[in-house]
Amino acid sequence: MIEVIVDASLDSLKIFPFVLLIYILMELIESARNKDKIERALMGYGAPVAAGILGAVPECGFSVMCAKLYDKGLIKTGTLIAAFLSVSDEGLIIMISSGVKIGNILLFLAVKILYAVFIGEILDYFTAGKTEHVCPERDCCIECGEEHGKPFDKFFIHPLSHALRTFVYILVLNLLFGFILYKIGEDKIVSFMESSAAVQPLFAALVGLIPNCASSIIITQAYISGILGFPALLAGLSSNAGIGLIVLFKNRKHIGRNFAVMGILFISGLILGYFMLLLGFKA
Repeated sequence: MIEVIVDASLDSLKIFPFVLLIYILMELIESARNKDKIERALMGYGAPVAAGILGAVPECGFSVMCAKLYDKGLIKTGTLIAAFLSVSDEGLIIMISSGVKIGNILLFLAVKILYAVFIGEILDYFTAGKTEHVCPERDCCIECGEEHGKPFDKFFIHPLSHALRTFVYILVLNLLFGFILYKIGEDKIVSFMESSAAVQPLFAALVGLIPNCASSIIITQAYISGILGFPALLAGLSSNAGIGLIVLFKNRKHIGRNFAVMGILFISGLILGYFMLLLGFKA
């Protein structure tokens, strides 16, 4: 039980610098002279490519940043999904440290990135011009609209305040999901996934939706132990966006949109897993 609290606290602390950075970045974007050019770049045709590549960097900080940018209408749905699909959270680190063959790791990364960019570009094409970003009044905080003229308040105090509130929100949910996993037991989850090779991608994708670092660890360890095959690994770690989903669901005004994003993530992971099965990869 204490381990759950420690792990949840450490996972949340690791995300805090990224959350603070993104709040500062959003203030800088709104205050920049070339704000329109910056926003066009974030919503441009190359945005899913950049998101897919950067999302592959270990840990889930980038997915958190993209979730906040999406929440403020600064990136489109395809760009967000590209980042989420390419994220592997703790999975990639575990594969590297556990001695998984470099060829398998490179194949894993290549498939994840290419698939993330492909899905992202398709979604952005069909959602072209559909954004909800509304610029705030001059010298207002973009998160809450509070007025403040001093640069230190605008670019540090307010972002810090919002980052701390988001940190508490992430910590509470991390603890909740941690306790749920603790009560269920990792052994039961692994046994459930092992029960049938044909539905492994489905089980792995469902586990991957759990917005907690433990889910990516369970999936990766099951793959390393030979319990899960390569297709299930891809399905599970593609539907897993780390803590990005937690940050996205912080905005309760767009709950339907958030569930739609989660649904796209799950279906995309599922399709990739079964496609790799059809190609003949070991279940």
